[in-house]
Amino acid sequence: MNLMMFVGSELIEAMPLDKELISKPGYLGNYKRRMQNKYRELFLRDPKPEFYVVSQHSEVKPVELLLKG
Repeated sequence: MNLMMFVGSELIEAMPLDKELISKPGYLGNYKRRMQNKYRELFLRDPKPEFYVVSQHSEVKPVELLLKG
């Protein structure tokens, strides 16, 4: 599985995730914060980034759904 960050329609970065740890509190949030800090300058010009979790089988889920349980 990968955590993908988009700004507008552009893929900024995809980061591999451990499927077993996704349900662990703070796991996804930690990666989101790292990516947001790394690309902070992009947010000054463009809209807020969107995050998606993508499985190897092309199943796409917004991060917000996984964080809510």
